[in-house]
Amino acid sequence: MSVGAFFTRWIVQPAKDQFYRFGTAISWSALSSIGASRIARLTIIMPFVGYLIVFNSTLSEYFSTILPTDLAHEADDFWTVLYSRNLYFLYFGLLLFGAGVALFNVAAPPQIRRFPAVESYITAMDKIKTPNLVIGSFENIIGMYFSGLHGEERSPMFDARRIGFPSDVSGDLHRFVERLFLATEFSDEDFEPADDRLGSRFWTGSGYLMTDEVLDVAYSGRRAERVLHRALLDQAIAHPTDVFYLEHRALEYRRSAARIVVFLFYAIGSALLVFPSILTSILILKFW
Repeated sequence: MSVGAFFTRWIVQPAKDQFYRFGTAISWSALSSIGASRIARLTIIMPFVGYLIVFNSTLSEYFSTILPTDLAHEADDFWTVLYSRNLYFLYFGLLLFGAGVALFNVAAPPQIRRFPAVESYITAMDKIKTPNLVIGSFENIIGMYFSGLHGEERSPMFDARRIGFPSDVSGDLHRFVERLFLATEFSDEDFEPADDRLGSRFWTGSGYLMTDEVLDVAYSGRRAERVLHRALLDQAIAHPTDVFYLEHRALEYRRSAARIVVFLFYAIGSALLVFPSILTSILILKFW
């Protein structure tokens, strides 16, 4: 095995696998359990309150923590310095956590912020469904599919799996599009390529439907393919629940970079907030 093949197999591919698992685990719905809560929203203003506490000498002295006398004499200088900076850990923890909450409320799709659960989204959309609404949702799904594909192809971590449109969501979309296509008049396999140029491009020689080609028609809306495009939309209108389900699932993974940044803000901010408690526990256990 060459060095390049070894590097790809044991380093690059495992890194891509881990990146894909990480990227698909932090959906907007998962992040909403923190970002959409009222307590979390209060942390947006806490850094400003923390600024007044940290840099106001009177308040800083009031809120500061000191080691108990028996520990202060025994603790190393390193631990003493860290413990005396507890207020700073809390401040920067609130700062990063609040930044994550603010970014969540800006970047997360409004549909996910309002309806984190797909069931509640389908129920709400079903009450106001109209043909135009269903068509808009269907075209939104396809637009996210292609925009995610084109965006992630430029990333060094790109492979066949995409964190902006994961494999399970893509599989559901392809199966749904296949159902729509097979319900149209263009699904007839008994065609002559010379007589039916539109239909011939969607089937492989072994008889498999190329759903990517069908999706391209639904996405491009080219004039020459407008009849099939309209037929697909008509079929989508007849299946609003499937359309709303797929839209919610696709929206959960939209804006991959923003999702990762929000998660990192949450994680680092939470670690800084917890660190003073961990440090105190270490000191107590050390000098028990």
